[in-house]
Amino acid sequence: MKTMKEKIEAVRIEFERKSKNITARQLVTYPQGSLGHNLGNHLLTSNYGTNVTAEKEDIYQLLIGRGEVSVKEDIAVQYYLFGNGSNSMRTLLAMGVGLLMCPHYAGYFYRRYRDGKQALRFYDVDHFGMLHLPIERIKDTFLIR
Repeated sequence: MKTMKEKIEAVRIEFERKSKNITARQLVTYPQGSLGHNLGNHLLTSNYGTNVTAEKEDIYQLLIGRGEVSVKEDIAVQYYLFGNGSNSMRTLLAMGVGLLMCPHYAGYFYRRYRDGKQALRFYDVDHFGMLHLPIERIKDTFLIR
């Protein structure tokens, strides 16, 4: 009988395996308007190339971000995730460094944090299992604004 820790580890490994096998070229074959298709387009238009594999951070950027690829938006996404309940080392480091580098955006970062608190918890959901779903449906379901 597996312990809870072993079950969690198995789920984590499966999640990482899925995330490393999906390329931008494969993603653009998903239905128009789906998370997968939009993610593939995002990776291609951001000059990541066709063989780059999708990662959780790319999905977060797509779901939470304002459509621009910038340092400000990357940091704002981390504030949003922190508001949504994520307290990973990556999130905390990005928030701290971001505030030091861009103190003039502190108000914007705080608003994104508040938006994350108002959304339903989604940062730890298996997003790769939702690639076929319409992106707007995912945003509506989790109250992502």
